[in-house]
Amino acid sequence: MKKVLFTTVLFLTACAVSAQESVVKEAKSAKSDPVKAAQIIEPALVDPSTANDPETWKLAGDFQKAIYDEENMKLYLPGGQADTSKLYNSLVKMFEYYTKCDEVEQAKVKSGELKKPKLRKKLSKTLATVRPNLTNGGSDAYNSGNYANALKFFGLYVDAAENPMFEEEDAVKNDTLTPLIACYAALAANSLNDKDAVVKYATVGKSHKEEGYRALMCLAEAYGKGENPDSTQWLATIKEGTERFPSQEYFIGNLMDYYIQKGRIDDGLTEIDQVLAKNETPYFLYVKGVLQYEKKDYDAAIATFNSIIAKNSDFVAEAYSKIGDCYFFPAQVIVEENSKISMDDPKYAANEAKIKEYYEKARPNYEKAKELKPDNRQLWGQYLLNIYWKLNKAEYDALEKELTM
Repeated sequence: MKKVLFTTVLFLTACAVSAQESVVKEAKSAKSDPVKAAQIIEPALVDPSTANDPETWKLAGDFQKAIYDEENMKLYLPGGQADTSKLYNSLVKMFEYYTKCDEVEQAKVKSGELKKPKLRKKLSKTLATVRPNLTNGGSDAYNSGNYANALKFFGLYVDAAENPMFEEEDAVKNDTLTPLIACYAALAANSLNDKDAVVKYATVGKSHKEEGYRALMCLAEAYGKGENPDSTQWLATIKEGTERFPSQEYFIGNLMDYYIQKGRIDDGLTEIDQVLAKNETPYFLYVKGVLQYEKKDYDAAIATFNSIIAKNSDFVAEAYSKIGDCYFFPAQVIVEENSKISMDDPKYAANEAKIKEYYEKARPNYEKAKELKPDNRQLWGQYLLNIYWKLNKAEYDALEKELTM
């Protein structure tokens, strides 16, 4: 009985192998219709009896190449209407199938089943020729919000540069465009919250001289958010960004926030002075003023904010608001003190006078911020309301009504 069962199993296995070989033959006979042939051969790509044959993958790639060539030709014909979805889909599959073909063939060479690869040179040359079109497919997908497809296209482009299959293809191996496309891959991965892909592609993309900052931003986001943020890697990435792209506000702003949170104000001031020595912008001056404010060096902060106002460029409303803060918040310390002493205490009256003095100095600065940016109520809203409550009840009523509208 055991012998009969064993024979049956062998028979069924032989039938399965024969069936998949038949699928390959049927696909070959349908090659004049590559779309149909591509559908026919699909089962052979997952069955071990045929999937371990490099010729199976080459044939599947050939069908995709035929589909791609047909649609690509329409782009150059007068009045031609190419199906770009079909075009780019076949391009991706061609890349995947030819790459898999090389992988299977190399495995057979390594095992001794084949003496040397026969297909790599031709396939790598074919893929090197069509590879630039992956960027077009990626751009179309990204612009339409299909970030998964964008990542697939851009990723294939970047991955090719490290694939041994292309070691003799200088156009791929020495492609200076690779870091730029890696930036785009990182952006797509960031939109998908795919941390692993962000790290993979941003690590390549950050080397691009002009656009590398985008990759570093994505890398910082990946390390800084999620269930398991990596504060060490985040800080290293932010610092790398400030060094390599000192004009990018994102890195300086985040680094200064870090110094403030950690109470390392002096470290922040030292670093921002170094930045300002190379590139003085209103934003970087504003950052310095905020650090001085956090240090409670109010006179120095006011001087820095006034230098921003004098430039009459960006961050003027913010500078006026922070000057207001330099008077308003010291007043709050006195308000807190007065809440703990008797109104009959002579110090209470002296404190009240000081509060009003600070409020009078803060008031015109918040009002100027309101004039410049009436929609940004965070700059002036509650502060002015508090000041008007103390100084002018009519103005308080009017502003309270405005803020509730």
